[in-house]
Amino acid sequence: MKPDPAHISAHRRLETRCCLQHWGAGSGLQRCRHTPAYERRSQRSVVCCSLEPGVRRLILMRHADSEVGDRAAVRDHERPITESGRASAQQVAVKLQQKGWLPDLIVCSNSVRTRQTLEQMRAVVRAFQAAVTHFRGSLYTVAALDGQMMRYLQKCIAEEAGELQASTVMCLSHNKGIQEAASGFHGQPIRLETANAALLEGRGDTWEEALASSWQLVDILTPET
Repeated sequence: MKPDPAHISAHRRLETRCCLQHWGAGSGLQRCRHTPAYERRSQRSVVCCSLEPGVRRLILMRHADSEVGDRAAVRDHERPITESGRASAQQVAVKLQQKGWLPDLIVCSNSVRTRQTLEQMRAVVRAFQAAVTHFRGSLYTVAALDGQMMRYLQKCIAEEAGELQASTVMCLSHNKGIQEAASGFHGQPIRLETANAALLEGRGDTWEEALASSWQLVDILTPET
């Protein structure tokens, strides 16, 4: 059967992320030693062998600091991030790379401040450019509703990460929703300030199974600024 071009394109973006994680951003796009040749795959498989089978990683991140009040002079959805917010986003991106937590899939709110946060992360860590990325207006809307984000993410991630067979997913959104979701997955309160990223690890043969179980809080990454 002739390979699906879209399948190959998505796989190559994910393979690039894996190369950058294991070889470093300055090493060029060498084929990752952990990734078998495409021809040997009968199905999509982007789970890096540095993770045990069944391990799922979830990065729940709040956008960087944004302009408020008279400084913004625009509606909430259009508020840009600040100069310090740009620096914070870059610092957290580097920390994620240092810890080896680079996403295969990014699900991002379509607001200006979340898009700009991701742009700054991409500017310093090329692996964020390689991740399959979906922008969703619903991530902005649901974040403002009480107690809805966790259920929304369970459905969204199960569909998108399951289809891609991703091992690490990053959701970039807003409070109060992203903080509530992190607390819900972990089972204990988690506080997320701007540009904070909660690193959660779960297990399951599928994303549906993992998302229905409890998640361990591995770390909360914060910027230096």
